[in-house]
Amino acid sequence: MFPIPLGWLKKAFFLSVVILSSAYVTPLQAAHSVDETILGAMTLEPDSLQAKKTKSVLYMGGGDRSPWFHLGMLYALEEYKIPVDSIVATSWGAWMGALWSLGVSIDDIQRLMMDPHVVDFLGVNAIHAKTEHDPFRLPVSIDGIPSFRERFSFYADSSGKIYRSMHALVPDTPSVERSLSRLRFEEALYRQRGSYRIPFTLLTCDSIIENPLYADIVNSLPLAGNENSGELCPYLALPQSKNPQEASIIIVSDPVRFELGGNAEMRTLKKNVLSKISDQGIFVRAHSIRDTSRKSMIQAGFSAVEHSLREIIPLVDGRREYSDKQKSDAWFEFNPVFDSLSAEHHSSVLSYWNPKDTGFVAPSRFAYSIVSKVPYDTISFNMQPDGGLLINVGVHPTIDVAVGGFGSNVNGANVYGEVTLNYVKQMEIALKIAGFYGTSLYGFQPRLEVCNLISRRWKFGFGYDLMKLQFLKAFENDNIPSENRFEYETRKDLFLSAQYALDKMQSIEVKFLFGNREFELTPTAITGLDLYDEDVYVNTSRKYETSPVTQSVRYSISDGDEDSWFSAKGFAANATLAMNLIGYGFHQRGPIYGIYALDGKFSCAPTQNTSLTVGAAMGFDAYRDGGSFKFPKNFDNMAMEDRYRLHVAATPLSGEWLDPELSSHGYAMLRMNGGVHRKGFGAWLSFAYIHDFEDKATAKLNSNKFVFEPALRYKYRSFTVYAGLNRIVDTETFGDIKRLKNYRYFIRIGDYNLF
Repeated sequence: MFPIPLGWLKKAFFLSVVILSSAYVTPLQAAHSVDETILGAMTLEPDSLQAKKTKSVLYMGGGDRSPWFHLGMLYALEEYKIPVDSIVATSWGAWMGALWSLGVSIDDIQRLMMDPHVVDFLGVNAIHAKTEHDPFRLPVSIDGIPSFRERFSFYADSSGKIYRSMHALVPDTPSVERSLSRLRFEEALYRQRGSYRIPFTLLTCDSIIENPLYADIVNSLPLAGNENSGELCPYLALPQSKNPQEASIIIVSDPVRFELGGNAEMRTLKKNVLSKISDQGIFVRAHSIRDTSRKSMIQAGFSAVEHSLREIIPLVDGRREYSDKQKSDAWFEFNPVFDSLSAEHHSSVLSYWNPKDTGFVAPSRFAYSIVSKVPYDTISFNMQPDGGLLINVGVHPTIDVAVGGFGSNVNGANVYGEVTLNYVKQMEIALKIAGFYGTSLYGFQPRLEVCNLISRRWKFGFGYDLMKLQFLKAFENDNIPSENRFEYETRKDLFLSAQYALDKMQSIEVKFLFGNREFELTPTAITGLDLYDEDVYVNTSRKYETSPVTQSVRYSISDGDEDSWFSAKGFAANATLAMNLIGYGFHQRGPIYGIYALDGKFSCAPTQNTSLTVGAAMGFDAYRDGGSFKFPKNFDNMAMEDRYRLHVAATPLSGEWLDPELSSHGYAMLRMNGGVHRKGFGAWLSFAYIHDFEDKATAKLNSNKFVFEPALRYKYRSFTVYAGLNRIVDTETFGDIKRLKNYRYFIRIGDYNLF
């Protein structure tokens, strides 16, 4: 007789216990009772015997929804105290296995998996992920004058060759989200302290790495930019050869009876691999899965381990307590490093990082704020073990070319063109040259904007207007009193401005205007205003040359939507203080007077497809003469006086023409604007009550006025059509709002303000 090995005797004992115990349970009890019997028979082996046992190796692969399957599997391994001597993994299995081998509790791993920057990318193959931009969508400008817009950036390679690249008009938020998710996958590993508690090996397409760096693990994930992801070669983590001294536990997330996911190439790869792995170890794999929700996949992983206990337990060594877990604490503060940027870009990019932000809020806010600016097109993060965060931002000169048009039945149709150059060189510079030409208007409007000259809070602007403005005769004859008509107005105005952002909501702007304007009035004789009034105005065919000089300070606070009329949420308030001096003729100067204005609004959405805005405003201009304030009087002509009075913005269309009833040296106003809208279409009603503090002799209405403006509106990006009716009445003529024939009708394309 030959001696029987001790290991064989013990296995035979285990099997006999299983057979005897399973004979006395019902089928419903068998799954747990048999496993508990097996587990009860297992004992922790002495160190002297441990070296003679087989080594249990856990193989964790990837695949769709595999992380959630792995999570359930890990829960089961710890629940049944199955010892794992080492881990071999790739792709999503590598990330999950590395966290577990580092000693992170499974509950903490699940919390990491549910992080907003992780959960939507976990288990997803995003190697060839595309942007959100639809190449067949018309390139309509996001805001401004309605136009079609193309955006180009230019860059040079090491040989000096210039390349052109097309860019989308909106920030590529999916690309930003992918960059942030990649950083979160890295940070989840780097936040752990110490080395691998369970020996860990990473499989890649071309190598086997023992105790891999965290960067190697992240590079094996199927994320954008990882062309050698473990999802491709191989699809599953497998032992290289069958080893009798190794208990190979191979985790397969795809169930037996389930249609394989992925593209055609991936499905073929999966089938080829799955057909060759029948005898390389113990396969932990579900037979079928009811659905692919996270909860179901976790349960499937747990159940798959339970169903494989009869195969696993006889091969592993005793039981293991997984109680020595460490808490997973996120990084409190990142240290941004911009070494990859050139010196001319460094300070501008750095200004977008807020040193007061902590945790993952800091890179998230940085990413979304910087990609909203035109010269910056790509962003990537690379975390270092010491918490340093290498940040690379693509910065290239960018040119926008836009062609479009705007107009209304007030000033006719106009074509519009624009070329804008954006680039960064120690500061952000935007140079725009725009112009329009139409049936009654033309204009040339160059603008220069400089940001980050001092800090990101500062913005400086320079502009020039060369324009000729004129109303259509058909509208003028029907809607503008003859005494207030202009043949034309020309402008040659220079603007200088400096804006400082106090915080995210508040800003202060200082602006200087140096104007040169020329007016030609329509010859009109005014009679019958007041036979006993000595102030009878007569417009003769003459020109007025004026040179307004204005210095103003404007404080603004806003939160929510920026649209003044069609907001759905938020509030805004503005306060303006200005000094104005109007010169006219030769060496003639009017009084220097102040302009004081306040306005505010609050917007809300009572229901999903409704919006309501309420607001209030007041303004007056006056100068101090002796001990009292007086309204300025600069001209002996009512049309010119109205031209330089304050203009009340009562409704969305009130700024389209210079209505004498809405021109005053002092007013107070309450207004309301509401509408029903869906997918760009909407019906709106605007109402305003205005009290005029100035008793103008030429006003046809009394000091208490009401403005009604029902309208229809369609908006897609910058393309806006606004059409409706407008009527101004006072307390005496209030009943006229019922007479539609007395309303002005209008149609306007585009959001703009020429006056």
